Formats: sequence, structure tokens, C-alpha cells
Amino acid sequence: MTTRFFALLWLLTSMVLVARADQECSILTAADVERITGAKVQNVARLSRPGAGGTCANYTTPDGRLYLGVSQLNSASDYEMAVKSTPESVYPKREKLRGVGDEAILMKDESGRLRYLVARKGNRGVVLFPLDKGPNDDQLKKLALQALSR
Repeated sequence: MTTRFFALLWLLTSMVLVARADQECSILTAADVERITGAKVQNVARLSRPGAGGTCANYTTPDGRLYLGVSQLNSASDYEMAVKSTPESVYPKREKLRGVGDEAILMKDESGRLRYLVARKGNRGVVLFPLDKGPNDDQLKKLALQALSR
């Protein structure tokens, strides 16, 4: 009986993860990413693989490499929390961005390869984190602007 219960629970959980991967991120679609970066991408379910932590989308390239994670923020306090909870020990380089919403910050590790962009306009915001060979800094800014426009 217990084995059947856990098997059913696993199946239902898997179905939910697949359904989430099929849903389009309302603030930044795969078509938006392709138009801005030139990279063909598709969404995969959150937590379906290491690094796929975006709450709105986790885009991969056709060969399955993670490209960009996207999380939606719903208040100015969400923005503040996202910035404050990002460890400076991992992202010591921090650049405030002008012209990207009301507030935006691009955080980088020492090498500049690991990046994390947090932006807000009013009570809406976005977190973008490129993975592997994801978008460059200019493309990240454009993606943030696109996400904030919705």
C-alpha cells in the first residue's frame, strides 16, 4: 500500500512539473528571449535539473544546456529581498543600472562570468540569471526591460 502511494505521489508530482514547463512565462517568453538574444530556447520545469531555479521560466538551448533562469517579483519589498539575499561573497561586483526600470542592479562574481540581474518598475520586478553561455550583459538589460514592460 505504501509503495503504491509513493508511486502515485511521484507520478502526480512529475505531471505538475511537466505542466509547469509547458506554461509560458508571462513576463518573458521564449520568443522574447530569441528575438533579443538570437538564441533558440525552450522552457523546462523548475528544479527539473540542477540550476533550473527560475520561478517563471528556465530556458534551455536545443541541445539541452541551461541558458537563462527567470523569476518574477511582485512587490518592491521582493526586489529588496532579492538584492539583500544575494551573497556578496559570491557576487562582489555590483553595478547599479540606469534606464532599466526604477531600480536595477547587475551582480557578478570576480570573473564576471557568473551574473545575476535584479530589476523593478513600481511593484513589479524580475530576476534574471544566465547559465552556462547565456545572454551577455547588454542582452540581459534588454531582457529586463522587456520583462518590466508587461
